[in-house]
Amino acid sequence: MQQKVPVATAYRLLTPGWVVLVATEKGGQYNVMTASWQMPVSVNPPLIAVSVAKKHLTAEYILAGKSFTVNVPGRSLLPQVHYCGTVSGREADKFAATGLTPVRGEKVAAPLIAECLAGIECRLWNVYDGGDHHIFVGEVVAAVAAAEHFENHWLLSRGDEGFPVNHLGGPLYAAPGKMVRIFKEGQDFVVEEKLLVAKF
Repeated sequence: MQQKVPVATAYRLLTPGWVVLVATEKGGQYNVMTASWQMPVSVNPPLIAVSVAKKHLTAEYILAGKSFTVNVPGRSLLPQVHYCGTVSGREADKFAATGLTPVRGEKVAAPLIAECLAGIECRLWNVYDGGDHHIFVGEVVAAVAAAEHFENHWLLSRGDEGFPVNHLGGPLYAAPGKMVRIFKEGQDFVVEEKLLVAKF
């Protein structure tokens, strides 16, 4: 039996999607935001896309700086990831608040994030209207990944602390074999895990 899903949350039927940190630069200032609306677009030329709300500081920075990086965090960075997705860069320096380290990339002014498992440097290729979001298509000009976790594909057997996570919506995430919920206790984010059990 199927149930109706509200149109406003129908996008969650297409999740989980890889959680990434999109880092940007404008006039020497850095910003970072959490996103899971991202996808490969083309192999030749190498293009990827991220969808960013038009009102977000990240959109402003991408339009100004003409570049962005897409960084893949591991499970151990979930508290920082959730913070970067719930606080605006207009209100706080998210790099300083989380302890994440911006590092100079090879080709673009937008920074990579040192603590992430992988980073993709993109030059802005095109911008498309996506309703209340911009769809930013970036040309991949450089990429790096942790050798112990990636050899032409993600090595799923290397332990979930070093494995990317998926976003289920709101405060819910999925790690290999687990559902992970983030909630705030005082000033700290707490991670609660539940094993996912398949029923047949």
